[in-house]
Amino acid sequence: MKPTQRDIVVLIHGLGRSPRSLLALRFWLWRAGYRVISVSYPSRRVTVQKAVDQWLKPVLAKLRLTKGTRVHFVTHSLGGILFRAWAENRDPSFPLGRTVMLGPPNQGSEVLAQLGESPWLRRLLGPVIHELGVDETSTPRRLGAVPPGTGIIMGNKPVITLFRDLLGPESDGIVTVAGGWVAGQADFMVTQADHTFMMWRPRVLRAVERFLKEGAFISHTEWAMADNLSPASS
Repeated sequence: MKPTQRDIVVLIHGLGRSPRSLLALRFWLWRAGYRVISVSYPSRRVTVQKAVDQWLKPVLAKLRLTKGTRVHFVTHSLGGILFRAWAENRDPSFPLGRTVMLGPPNQGSEVLAQLGESPWLRRLLGPVIHELGVDETSTPRRLGAVPPGTGIIMGNKPVITLFRDLLGPESDGIVTVAGGWVAGQADFMVTQADHTFMMWRPRVLRAVERFLKEGAFISHTEWAMADNLSPASS
């Protein structure tokens, strides 16, 4: 569905980052016809729920919503967990559109679970480090299914290989591909990208725009063409 000037995209950055990390997305989606709003929050000083209550909700409350407005979300890493925490208790009347989550630790973070007891890491990353483990009590594991119209993009070509032994061969260097899966997702895409810089890759930018417009990362035409390929032609 083609966006109108009423459509809004809310961007939520990840842990230790700022809205500047999503500048490519902001410009790309503005060019695609959306109004784009960035949420800034002190990710290394607050819990997930405090970030939602004190930074995300006030931004959403100030949106100028007119009849027919849809509010979409694009998140990176921890930003996806903030979105899930907000969405789980959102006002049913909120005009939620589609959402794309980039590299979300939807099943927790093996890296933080392994290193979370380190005093220097706790000082560096703050209270959220205790929420992002991989056990059933972690915040991502306790949250429910994502809203309809949510797509996930995960990378599998890490630049940082420090955690390869811990994460295995299918990860973006920080989050495993399998760790991005979540109940309720509408589509799931894996691309050759690193966790830190995936949102700057043209293929990711194009996929985000397509999902917001069509609800899928690959169009029906492309799926049909893929289904019709014979072994000889592929």
